[in-house]
Amino acid sequence: MGEKDVDERRRKEELLARLYDEYYDKIARYIFIRIGHQAEAEDMAGEVFLKALESLDSYQERGAPMQAWLFKIAHNLMVDYVRKVSKRKTIPIDKLEISDKVDLEETVERRLQSEKLSQALKQLTPAQREVIGLRFFAGLTSNEVAKILSKSSGAVREMQSAAVKSLRKLMYEGS
Repeated sequence: MGEKDVDERRRKEELLARLYDEYYDKIARYIFIRIGHQAEAEDMAGEVFLKALESLDSYQERGAPMQAWLFKIAHNLMVDYVRKVSKRKTIPIDKLEISDKVDLEETVERRLQSEKLSQALKQLTPAQREVIGLRFFAGLTSNEVAKILSKSSGAVREMQSAAVKSLRKLMYEGS
């Protein structure tokens, strides 16, 4: 490995470290909304950065920022996770634990709203789900999402608008 390669590797490592500080929480939230399990989402967010570090030598900037690459890794990990989980059996209700400190009615209501949102999100197009996940759950700007998805920020805003309208309709039908 030549000096130029070592310098390039060091530059990529420094960029990845900065992105970890800025994007870890965003990636964890993005994963959480898709899988619905906080601890698992946090583990997977850490795995995103580990995989990125392991593959750093093969990463090349081709018009998309490194953040886009990180979200692509996150997306791929989620697909694998969903495949794996869909093969597992469900947890019997008697195995669920509910804390005495939590208001049961509030917990059930939150769970029902979360399930309703999850079902509504499944009815959006894959592109709309990505935009909603990146904008609202990862907390990215329209410009950041546009770079990640290789679209214009105007197209992202249009997709977001259409997705929000669809979600409103789906969430409040029959309510």
